[in-house]
Amino acid sequence: MFKSMFTPSLKTSSVNRNRSTLLPSIFLLMAICSSSHAENEGGFVGLYGGTALSHTADKTGSSFKILAGAHITSDLSLEFGYVNMGEASFNDPTAINQEATSSDNISFSDAGHGSIAYGQLGDATIVDPGPDTYDAKSSSTFTGISDFTPEGALFNLSYKFPLIDNSLDFFVKTGFFAWEAKYTSVEITASQTSVTKITNKEKKTSAVNTISGAGFIYYPIPQLSFRAEIESTAISSGVMPRVRMQNISLGANWEF
Repeated sequence: MFKSMFTPSLKTSSVNRNRSTLLPSIFLLMAICSSSHAENEGGFVGLYGGTALSHTADKTGSSFKILAGAHITSDLSLEFGYVNMGEASFNDPTAINQEATSSDNISFSDAGHGSIAYGQLGDATIVDPGPDTYDAKSSSTFTGISDFTPEGALFNLSYKFPLIDNSLDFFVKTGFFAWEAKYTSVEITASQTSVTKITNKEKKTSAVNTISGAGFIYYPIPQLSFRAEIESTAISSGVMPRVRMQNISLGANWEF
């Protein structure tokens, strides 16, 4: 059961192939729309660097983003681009209940990023006086994600609220994150006497999740803007547990 959780199905492979041809087409269409809108309200292109945060993963890394947009009106913009949120990882869970005096099955703590196949407890050896012992517990196995690197396409609508005329704006945005992630999974087996770990080969998974954000835009001159923002999404797929991610970034845009 647990190996099947980490084996992409033929249907998933087909979907991934379709996405590989669909995304470039979407980018081309968006670029054409951006060019068309730019004739009226203009647009922008920008580069961003930042850091990813997570309340779910134990470690996160640096992020990188390329963004482009078309100003549909003076306040409403259509945005699209690419973001790499860097590598995130989980700490290995800790084996518990291995001692013979524990009347519970061998298990793992901090194992929310995977699943556990429990071994049998076995019959107790009566100890009088004192606690009974369990000298023949079967091994338990944890199977879960070790690390992953999400990256993909962003499609957003943003709306800004002027704070200082022609100088500083506050904005909010919402849209979709079409992502793909390279990931590795681990199998950790705990017995009463040892703990062994197997790291599986790197695989890929993908999905589309919603994303939203907010931030500030500063215009030192009409042709240049600086933008600080935070984006939030919860990525998940058939093999990826739900992981809440935040991306804090700072970038510069060329306005045209």
